[in-house]
Amino acid sequence: MLQAGLFRFFVLGNVVLLGGLNVAAATESASEAEDKNLLLMKHGAVVLAHTGQYSMEYPVNAMFDGRSQDYWASAAPGPGGWRPQSFVIELQQRYRLDKLVVDNRETDEEGYPGVSAREVRFSVSTESPKSGWKPVATIEALQFSRKEVALSRPVEARWMKVEVLSNYGFALTEINELEAYGKPLGQGAPFMEASGIYRTNYGLLKLEIDGDKVTGCYEMDKGYVHGTTNGRVFDLEWIEHKGKEQGTALLVLSSGGFLNGLWYDAGILEGPWFGTKLDDESSIDCDPVSAAMGVGFHADTLVNQ
Repeated sequence: MLQAGLFRFFVLGNVVLLGGLNVAAATESASEAEDKNLLLMKHGAVVLAHTGQYSMEYPVNAMFDGRSQDYWASAAPGPGGWRPQSFVIELQQRYRLDKLVVDNRETDEEGYPGVSAREVRFSVSTESPKSGWKPVATIEALQFSRKEVALSRPVEARWMKVEVLSNYGFALTEINELEAYGKPLGQGAPFMEASGIYRTNYGLLKLEIDGDKVTGCYEMDKGYVHGTTNGRVFDLEWIEHKGKEQGTALLVLSSGGFLNGLWYDAGILEGPWFGTKLDDESSIDCDPVSAAMGVGFHADTLVNQ
């Protein structure tokens, strides 16, 4: 699938968020949220900005997909050598956080001694993804291990900034997973209208939402997508090349119209898929029904999807 070159999306200090319409957001009970990692993409967390990643195989989003075999690796160092790394994440809604985790269990520490992150600082904001940051904890992460820290005082957060301040001595840095736990505050902000056209790193993508169902198409390789959504998280199957190639994707739409996630082929992480929502006047050279029939779906199958 999709052999276009990767370009880095937003970096810290230059986060671009787009406005949009709102639809009703899904809500959850405090007990449901307390036991789940709020930084997982499937739970509505979305990366808005980062300072770098080594390649499509080791993207920032890998820290948030919940799969132990996937991990993030920092970009190759410049002439100045090792440098700190940062990520900004938007949570699905505002939470009161009480526990943070850095997981280094499945990094490439054995092959590249010292590659694991060491000092990792967490800051939170309820104001915006660009301001109002309050440091809440610096975790001394461990090699070959998962470090869990309970906060002495729970903190409110809608956005989180994670800064990697040091590692164990290698030129690159890796992290397996980042985790956060807590309770939701209130009903949560309504999700923006997700139906529309997105300009992504793989060209234009169109999504059409009908309840919890989503269908769509993308111009590259005449692809078709379909799956389920809560209006923010999109659990998709992609199909292209007249049905000869297919896989899955997990994408999350931020409150500002930034779509970000990962795509997989035969269960193997292939890279990030991300883009921004365009205005309602934008057009695309595909439609979901024609795209579906082009990859082998029959009309009666489409009606019953």
